[in-house]
Amino acid sequence: MNAQVPTRPHWLTPDWPAFAARLRRVSSAAIAIGVVAIAVLIAAWINFQAIEASRLVSKSIDVRERSENFLGNLLDAETGQRGFLLTGDEAYLAPYNESRFNVLPELDVLERMVADNPAQIMRVRQARDLAQRKLAEMNGTVALVREGKREEALAALRQGDGNRLMQELRDTAGAIQAEENRLLRERSRRETRRRIFASIGILVALAGLSFVAWLQFRSRGRRNIFLSSSNLELEHRVAERTEQLENERLRIEALLRDVNHRVGNNLAMVSALLSVQSRQAREPLVKQALAQAQSRIQAIAAGQRRLRLDIEADEIDARPYMEDLLAEIGKQAEGRPITIELAMEPIRLPGRDAVSFVVIINELVTNAIKHAFPDGIAGKITIRLSNGDEEEGNLILAIEDDGVGMPAEDATAGLGKSVIKSLLRSMRATMETGPLTAGAARPGTRIALTFPKRVEAGDETPE
Repeated sequence: MNAQVPTRPHWLTPDWPAFAARLRRVSSAAIAIGVVAIAVLIAAWINFQAIEASRLVSKSIDVRERSENFLGNLLDAETGQRGFLLTGDEAYLAPYNESRFNVLPELDVLERMVADNPAQIMRVRQARDLAQRKLAEMNGTVALVREGKREEALAALRQGDGNRLMQELRDTAGAIQAEENRLLRERSRRETRRRIFASIGILVALAGLSFVAWLQFRSRGRRNIFLSSSNLELEHRVAERTEQLENERLRIEALLRDVNHRVGNNLAMVSALLSVQSRQAREPLVKQALAQAQSRIQAIAAGQRRLRLDIEADEIDARPYMEDLLAEIGKQAEGRPITIELAMEPIRLPGRDAVSFVVIINELVTNAIKHAFPDGIAGKITIRLSNGDEEEGNLILAIEDDGVGMPAEDATAGLGKSVIKSLLRSMRATMETGPLTAGAARPGTRIALTFPKRVEAGDETPE
């Protein structure tokens, strides 16, 4: 015996095209996010490097200024020293004293600034040694002049030791500045390379982002083309289905018209047979019964004609339906001073109950015409149709006449009474009968019928 392989539920079967589309969208989004993140990182790195380069440039400029400052202080001190030696004027010692005390502090600051460069540290220390020797030489000559040994001081000056020290200091300061200039050029080249690489990185990131955007655009274009094609196919299918449904509706309408035509013909034939039978009958009671039957058949035929016109809907407009019905019933009151009026709200009746309403109204109005106005007295019959309780959806039908009135138990008698009770039972309706104006000479009669809201056939629950 062959084993039957169970089929997988549709919700367990993967939709590979849809999954692939979602995967492409997720991948594109991830790539886009990655490209943006790289661009942000590159921008942050460029900004950090620019800040660092700016700091290093400022540092090199400060180093050059400090080297110039300490050398300038030595030159000022030397100028004051030589002026004092030549003139003996103490005024020349003011710049000498001020400048010589600033030399070593400037070198201390300079040494801290170049702490990350061993070669510069060596040059600063060399400058410190030379500066100390130069200061000692100047202090010695100034002391000789103050002791009155001007010639010895001038002789020491002529030996040129001070000039040699000063030249070495200039060379050392120049070397410090040359090193900083070299560092500035190197940092400038490095910064230029960084900017070039960063620009290339940004361009690559933008190119990647543009590529992802192009992929998204192409994918969206393909989806739009697919959706457009699917919509056209769906519209074509809907049009075909609509045409099929319209043809089916027309076919059903044709069948219904044919059925209604046959029903109408049969009702007309039955009415004609009853009319012939009534003319041939000799017994008054028989003639009366046949006439009543013919009246009922004609009322049903009138309702059937109006129902045929509104068969497209599950509901029909009650006013034209009632007007046609009362026009047919009114023929029974021709030649008598009886007025039949219709007072109703805009109401739509269920199509399946329309014929039942016809039979009920025909019986009650016909009964009023026959019994409410004896001996040819004038009167009025009013048919009222209105909505009842909004929540319950009731429908209220009232037949009122201002005739002589009748006992409630005789309001509908004979076959008509049985027919009405049967119809009311099937429609789950109730009936109340009473005088229209109690205590009047002509109390009249009011018959009120309450029809509950009808539910759809599929929703009805058996009792």
